[in-house]
Amino acid sequence: MVMVDTADGGQKLLPAVMDLSPEGRDALFAELGEAPWRAQQLADALWNPAVRDWDSVSSFPQALRHELALRHAFCAVEQAQVRVDDGGHTISVVGRLGDGKTIETVVMHYGKAQHPRTTVCVSSQVGCAVGCPFCATGRLGLLRHCTPGEVLDQVRLADMLAQEHGMHPVTHVVFMGMGEPLANLETTVSAVKRLVQERGMSARHITVSTSGVVPGIERLIEERIPVTLALSLHAATDDLRTTLVPLNAKYPIDLVCTKVEEYAAATGRRATYEWCLIEGINDTAEQASALARRAQQHHAHVNVIPMNRIEGSSWNGPDAEGVARFVARLTKANVTVRKTRGQATDGACGQLRATHEARRHQLPDGKLSRPVRTASSRE
Repeated sequence: MVMVDTADGGQKLLPAVMDLSPEGRDALFAELGEAPWRAQQLADALWNPAVRDWDSVSSFPQALRHELALRHAFCAVEQAQVRVDDGGHTISVVGRLGDGKTIETVVMHYGKAQHPRTTVCVSSQVGCAVGCPFCATGRLGLLRHCTPGEVLDQVRLADMLAQEHGMHPVTHVVFMGMGEPLANLETTVSAVKRLVQERGMSARHITVSTSGVVPGIERLIEERIPVTLALSLHAATDDLRTTLVPLNAKYPIDLVCTKVEEYAAATGRRATYEWCLIEGINDTAEQASALARRAQQHHAHVNVIPMNRIEGSSWNGPDAEGVARFVARLTKANVTVRKTRGQATDGACGQLRATHEARRHQLPDGKLSRPVRTASSRE
């Protein structure tokens, strides 16, 4: 939803048009007395990065554009702050939602001209309830779930920004931003299905990350949608994982890894174990050996991610030598080391939003102010 001014000087929340399913769009045009094919015209416009607002939907007459603008917001995510990093290959966005709350979306370009790849990391919640102590988002707590339209509009916004910055259109979507996607299960399932059905993405180009919400994994098994399931493992023993991922107390490692393996068997998609590498915490020889055994047992790929520095935390990622030493201990496991993006500008996931919110204050009506413009925030 998006807040708009009304004729009487008040404000109201307009529902985002992307929160309408295809059936909902059909019903909308039927209610307006328009031809059924208008719904397909709208679908085409929504996924065209050159179309930024109702006025630019040139296939509609002006009167129809005006009527639709009174009923629905064209995009649910407004750019509150944008940072470009990594030589123009990473764009970190703080997105303001209709109720004033903010999320973070990161667009990353990889590859060469012959094989371009643009990945968008989307948020599924405002904040997160899991409370992992190494995560900037975890410090916020959970404020609310995102709607399917708010997730899909992050992908649309990424396409627009990619076009502006000379990147290839989005090829991959990862649910690894703010929030636990499987705690907002209906939104995640709906968004994945619509990315496949409406935008024409391959489900194999979509990754859903989870800290181990077993009922959500079981639902994905039922759905048989062949996304890549990424388990935020971070520790290979229950005692340490409960410290790093508090949800482990409810869904312990053996149970979660078994469910992830069941999902892989049901979809034919190899699972991934995400491992945020923290110096002196989970980078030991013992943890490496236990991780290697689990990865081999469950036929999982390991993705090692050196921790991003968080202000006020005594933890940090190891240096390059420490990362290499840990990876070398993962014998017989299939391993990659993720190159962290956006650190130079506090743009790694969750960090830009945190610094953005630090420059805002609460208004008398309880909403957050717009960010205070500082030299570091101007582009």
